[in-house]
Amino acid sequence: MTVVSVNRIPSNRTATRAATPAQGIPVLPAVDINYGTVTFFTPSGHHSHWSAEPGLLVDALAQAVRSPQWIPEIGTLVITVAETGVRSGRRLGFKLQAF
Repeated sequence: MTVVSVNRIPSNRTATRAATPAQGIPVLPAVDINYGTVTFFTPSGHHSHWSAEPGLLVDALAQAVRSPQWIPEIGTLVITVAETGVRSGRRLGFKLQAF
């Protein structure tokens, strides 16, 4: 008789964590279209960045179907907008530059 465990915990937990994609922090950004500045708060504090495409960023925020996600590891603000035929929506990434 062979026993197979379906809910077995992997022996190498650090490798499993490293393989998971970076999780974003939900934020509510404030965008200044004239200067291109993007400001938001996270649990670690206040962040102020610059965007080369503030108009496109504001348009994406107006069409957002989920909270924008800040991914600090890659300095990207990800906004999910609706897309026909895609239940989860389309994720748009905006690379932000620190001041």
